[in-house]
Amino acid sequence: MREATRQQKLFIDEYLRLRKKNATKAAISAGYSKKSAHVQASQLLKNPIVLRYLDEREKVITQELQEEFMFDAQEARKVMYKIMMDPEARDQDKVNVAKDFLDRAGFKPKDKVELEGTVDTGLNKLNSILEQLKE
Repeated sequence: MREATRQQKLFIDEYLRLRKKNATKAAISAGYSKKSAHVQASQLLKNPIVLRYLDEREKVITQELQEEFMFDAQEARKVMYKIMMDPEARDQDKVNVAKDFLDRAGFKPKDKVELEGTVDTGLNKLNSILEQLKE
């Protein structure tokens, strides 16, 4: 399958840099004519080759962000642990951090939901039909 052209890749990279909010501006930045940028952008965003490149770029960006957040999360965990173990920290802060740890580890308590009402099982209607069939 064909690959996106250099200009199409520039368009997608700019489109992503603009947070997918201004395709016309991305087209102009990629070198498309100002007069036809709006139409060109619309066509590009329908082009399967361009859309495949967009999807690939989004996956790469997501992977890079996840890797960055992994290190940030480790630092955040260290900070939270220090708060939880700090003898001078307020009890409420310690409790909140402990709850957050448990929540993130998958031990969050279930929320209780109370429901009231009636359920129509259709049993009366079914009995009526059965009586008619017997006749």
